[in-house]
Amino acid sequence: MQNMTGSILPILRTDTQRDLLIELFFLTDRPRTLSDLAKAIGVDQTTVMREVNRLLESGVVVEQKVGRARTVAINEASPFAGPLRQMIRVVYQPLDAPQEAQRRLLRSRHAFPAAEPGQHERRPLPSSRRRQ
Repeated sequence: MQNMTGSILPILRTDTQRDLLIELFFLTDRPRTLSDLAKAIGVDQTTVMREVNRLLESGVVVEQKVGRARTVAINEASPFAGPLRQMIRVVYQPLDAPQEAQRRLLRSRHAFPAAEPGQHERRPLPSSRRRQ
């Protein structure tokens, strides 16, 4: 078991990470390339790479090189895999619809509309809100 003392498990810290975990836990039964994941959840590959790297550090996912591509899958040997799967199932209920409907549901849960490809999503900072 990996020692996580003094650190926070980097899960569900962003919408992208939530969508990646749902995709890997529930919507696929094989390792996926980063470009496949980026296309499936509708974000750029750099963002997927950053979030996957956080999940790799925590041991939640494992990677394998296939030629020039990296594939990732849930690390079923991780002590976090089972509880995390259950938590995501309870909170997001991703199994109640066909895959395309599940993906539409995930996209609709974003608080802000997705940015156009190549653009960064911009969200107002709490300090920039106008006081009334």
